[in-house]
Amino acid sequence: MKNKNTIIIFLVVLLFTNVAFYALGYSSGQGTIVESLPPVGEVVDRDEFLDKILEISGVIDDHYFNDYDWDTIQEGVYRELISSLGDPYSEYLSPKDLENLQISSGRSYGGIGVEVTMNNGRVTVVTPMEGSPGQSAGLLPGDMIVEVDGTNTEGMSLSEVVDLIRGEPDTEVNLGILREGRQDVLKVSIVRGVITSTAVEWDMLQGKLGYLRITRFAEGADQEFVTALTQLRNEGMEELIIDLRGNPGGYLHIVVNIAQYLVPAGDVVYMEDKNGVRVRTFGSQLEERGFDVVVLIDENSASASEILAGALKDRDAGTLIGKNTFGKGSVQSILDFDDGSAVKLTIQKYFSPRGNVIDGVGVAPDIEIEQPEAANFPSYSYKGRLEVGSTGLDVVIINRILYFLGFGEDTDDSTFTESTKQALGKFQSANGLAPTGFMDANTAEKLNEKFTAHKKDNDMQLKEAIDFFKRN
Repeated sequence: MKNKNTIIIFLVVLLFTNVAFYALGYSSGQGTIVESLPPVGEVVDRDEFLDKILEISGVIDDHYFNDYDWDTIQEGVYRELISSLGDPYSEYLSPKDLENLQISSGRSYGGIGVEVTMNNGRVTVVTPMEGSPGQSAGLLPGDMIVEVDGTNTEGMSLSEVVDLIRGEPDTEVNLGILREGRQDVLKVSIVRGVITSTAVEWDMLQGKLGYLRITRFAEGADQEFVTALTQLRNEGMEELIIDLRGNPGGYLHIVVNIAQYLVPAGDVVYMEDKNGVRVRTFGSQLEERGFDVVVLIDENSASASEILAGALKDRDAGTLIGKNTFGKGSVQSILDFDDGSAVKLTIQKYFSPRGNVIDGVGVAPDIEIEQPEAANFPSYSYKGRLEVGSTGLDVVIINRILYFLGFGEDTDDSTFTESTKQALGKFQSANGLAPTGFMDANTAEKLNEKFTAHKKDNDMQLKEAIDFFKRN
């Protein structure tokens, strides 16, 4: 009975523990600031529930015919207890899950470099990180990971699937992907790499117009932001485009730190508990900024990105261009237990300075601009020769890119057909290559060169941001 009693003890601890790490914007693990929850109030009698668990355990012990493992049963009880809340952001974390969460919140780890979340019971890609193996393999926002190395992920928690995907650099993981509009499962092999979370990119575009992209609000992103902003100012920047497209969120304290350089003195964001009581407000002390701001947002700008975008909009400190954001406006808290496990629970919702709801709603742009499919489509990563009869996600990418460049049909076929061969041959001829009709390294390099230029030319949201400053 020792193991069965462990279940009861854990459940009692789960129901009454009140020490927390206050967190924001988890997808596959993002962001913490240390905070404590208010004391747990009066709770209903749990005796009947706990007695039932013990009774079921006894029935299994006395009557179940096949072999079983109590550790597995315990893990299942813990996970299902939190899963039954129906909240995609709340989950039970085993000691291994918690370790993975801390790893992915750091600045480097081994994996494929995609941010994921739970959506309708499936582990779903929020966004691949720039330059990551996942992006190179052609994963897109919205892709659902249904298999990992032949294991069906149905019924698994987010942490369990992430644990299967993550691994040592230079090892291979094979994923099965469901993509909107397709019935078949796309197979893709990805070589894991060292994922580093360099979060800020910047450049001077033209004249006194600067460009600064924040890919995620990871640890250290605020320092990178200050470095970039200082460099841009030193180069004479007076107007700034901040690109938050595809940014899934991150640490709360990081976005608040960055807001100190962008949002005028006053509120940045505040939180309310389930009783509608405001429990925390974060503000800015900025007196003078000295430059105008446009912010690019899209459907995959989430959580901390929405805090910054919402604050700039509400405080009339920036113009938002793009598409309505994701709508992740809840706060998660990690509650640790003595055995090294934890639970992650949604405890609060956050609101923009004017009290606008973000969760489930998002932040609307001031100027809405649709983006063509090509602008967000991944480049092709060459892994070896492809020819008629080859199949897989790589072929989907080749077919789409050839279509975008005007050489192929409007198809997302995962099979390299005669039509693919003909389209590729036309591309090769037009670009000074031998028209072999198969994919080799030289063709892949030229295809990406042309497609990168095409994507830049078709970034309608960035073009609108540049034109906005010309008009104003």
